[in-house]
Amino acid sequence: MVEYSTPPREIRGIYEDLARDVFDREEQLRKELPIETTAGISTHLSGVADDWKTGHKSLRTLPVCNVFACQRSQPLGDPLKRLLTSLDASVNVLDDIIDTQELSTESRIALTVNAAFSATLLAENCPPDIRSEVCSRLRNYFTALFQIPLVEQQLFESLRDAETKQQRQRTAEEIYAYRSRDIDAFVRIAAVVSELDPEYEQQLLRDLRTYRAHRLLFKDIYDVERDLTDDDMTPVVYLLQQYDSIESVVGTVEGLYRRFSYSDRGSQQYGDILCELEDPPSDLHSSLQEKKKLVR
Repeated sequence: MVEYSTPPREIRGIYEDLARDVFDREEQLRKELPIETTAGISTHLSGVADDWKTGHKSLRTLPVCNVFACQRSQPLGDPLKRLLTSLDASVNVLDDIIDTQELSTESRIALTVNAAFSATLLAENCPPDIRSEVCSRLRNYFTALFQIPLVEQQLFESLRDAETKQQRQRTAEEIYAYRSRDIDAFVRIAAVVSELDPEYEQQLLRDLRTYRAHRLLFKDIYDVERDLTDDDMTPVVYLLQQYDSIESVVGTVEGLYRRFSYSDRGSQQYGDILCELEDPPSDLHSSLQEKKKLVR
């Protein structure tokens, strides 16, 4: 078991503190309401921390904090951790809005509550002296992030049209390579706040993209049942549908994993942390064999 300089509970605690603060504010507001109850918006904020704890939602702040701590030989400052945590919540909210075809009123409220309060948490912790650079990096990030749905759609069309195993693997690789960019702003903002040398910033960016590609691949394996229920296509679902042989699926997944590799320096400095956070199945063959039974 790896010892983290910033454990998951510390990052979740940042958002739990926000939820408690909002709960207190709601209680103070209660006497001014013309009704006896409040909207209970703090519970929507607590739900994000719960999703991080269960692994239902990605916590991109965790690997970034620990990788930077290894590289710098000291933890990141608390304001930066809060800023990245707020960005994490924002990205998860955007992901749900994009992926969910029909939102209930309660779900819509939960998402907008988190969008609003994560934005305040980010604004509170943005360093004033480099605010312009942080905002520029955020704008570049969101510009790239909102390309993901279109990139996935068109690449999945290419995946369906692929005639050879090599073409399928190459297209699936492109999907994970682009999706892995959802960690870019976390790296780039931590780098500018930490005044990191551009060479090291590029190394950390490459390594953390590799981590995200691996993590997304494994998460797609875990989420097969839910993706089938929601009619969401992923490379893993496609491969399970395409190949009758489970060995072919396993071979392709292992090939995809190997296409993304850590730098030599990164492997030495923080490779054990990232490999543990990838959260691979204990038995890849058995996991995929079990998921194959779900595919009609």
